[in-house]
Amino acid sequence: MAKYGKVLKSAAVVGVAGLMLTGCAGNGADDSSAGSELAGTEIVYWYTQDDTTDPTVQNLADQFEEETGISVNIMDDIAQPDFFDSLVNAVAAGNAPDVAHLNTNMLGQLIAAGVLEDLNDEIDAWENADEITETLWRFVENADGTVRYALPHKFLMFYMYYRADLFEQAGVEVPKTQEEFVAASQAMADAGVPNQYGFDIRGGANGQDQWAAFLVAGGARFVDESGEIIFDSPEARAANDLYVATYGSAPPGAINDGFPQIIANFQAGTATMIVNHLAAADQLTAALGEDKVGAALIPSTTGDPSQTEYMGTMNMNSVLTSSEKKEAAFAWISYLAEADAQMAIAQSTNGFLPVVDSVLEDPVFADDKFFQLSIEASRSGVVAWPPVPGSTRATQQVWQPLFQGALLGQNENDDVVSGVAEAFEE
Repeated sequence: MAKYGKVLKSAAVVGVAGLMLTGCAGNGADDSSAGSELAGTEIVYWYTQDDTTDPTVQNLADQFEEETGISVNIMDDIAQPDFFDSLVNAVAAGNAPDVAHLNTNMLGQLIAAGVLEDLNDEIDAWENADEITETLWRFVENADGTVRYALPHKFLMFYMYYRADLFEQAGVEVPKTQEEFVAASQAMADAGVPNQYGFDIRGGANGQDQWAAFLVAGGARFVDESGEIIFDSPEARAANDLYVATYGSAPPGAINDGFPQIIANFQAGTATMIVNHLAAADQLTAALGEDKVGAALIPSTTGDPSQTEYMGTMNMNSVLTSSEKKEAAFAWISYLAEADAQMAIAQSTNGFLPVVDSVLEDPVFADDKFFQLSIEASRSGVVAWPPVPGSTRATQQVWQPLFQGALLGQNENDDVVSGVAEAFEE
């Protein structure tokens, strides 16, 4: 299996000017000695996951406490759509956690606000740093690559799930191009099966990731090699038009759907296509059986994967500058980035592409079609939300009202693309 060092050829990296960094310098702690020195310390960890019933991280926290004496109070009751605002409010109120589990689109604004700890010294002193896939460090760095503000935790590539059994019954081919995708969505909705529709467009919480993944496969790019914002492009507008066009064949309520709804609709056969990532695979196959759950690369302009780059995202763990327990906090996040923990999480119902090469290459994943499709999606390069402060506003505030407005005909389709691009520039 190819390592990320060979398959990730590009990532979205842009310049961020005027960062107001207020974090103190790293202390260079080596977590190998943390147990004896920090026993009795309690840290607070804010964490989100798609499958909230998955006990894997809590089990790891219990094991970590046994080994180090450091207890981890996991706060996982904040819904993902509210996570960023809740974190900002907690920072302002002076009761922020010691560690936060962040998405790529949050990084730029939190760096600019100076609330994340510079981890360069800690990472340099960490004996297992070399086990992290080299190309994944770029997803946790500032724009010029000089400071690492997090440890990689899980890497995800977006791809398409489709109901293989229902496609076969309807005699519809799995789409490879974006125009075929629109046609397939309509064909599944017109197949004459009660309560069966096409693509669930997910216009609700965090649907911007699926939308952006479709646009990226259609040729859109957030930035160029110099860091200039180039998102508002003919490619982005054309792909957006096709994406919006699927709303006519979407399940009822799709305009407000979030993750739980698209999963439920897919399981019920109400939605016959969704865009998501590896973390959904176990839930879908547990409910339906693997034979009914098809997976394919997101349809692109040409339908040729060798001419297409796809979108990925990093979930990362950061230490907050306000924490008074930074050494224990780093011991915890480095524990989660080591091979044993990575294997446990990769095999959980919140599965992901591990950030450690030895786990990525483990034979246990060789026959996992969803895992292997994620690897295939990354082979020709990965595009991610750019680490600029405007990414947070674009994804948390700007995208949804403009996108829902486009679906309802209240604003032009192009307003979605231009609005997101303008937010990047702010």
